[in-house]
Amino acid sequence: MPGTSYRALRIILNLLSVFACVAGLVMIVGGQPLIIRLFLRPPESEVPTLLLVMLKEMGGLILMLAVLLYFASRDRCATLPS
Repeated sequence: MPGTSYRALRIILNLLSVFACVAGLVMIVGGQPLIIRLFLRPPESEVPTLLLVMLKEMGGLILMLAVLLYFASRDRCATLPS
């Protein structure tokens, strides 16, 4: 299919990349008060330090996913005619 346009796919991948980037940054930067507010105010005893450390690691993984989605949206091989 020469000349096939993947514009909708590129837009969706870019949007997912932006959302993942924002979520990853919130996870990395957010402290205990923000996490308590995001998780609908659980008791403070249920937000241990280990959960906060794991949340920051997951934020890093989500940032890596955002970079992969961004690079996938800019894939030049999918837009070049063969």
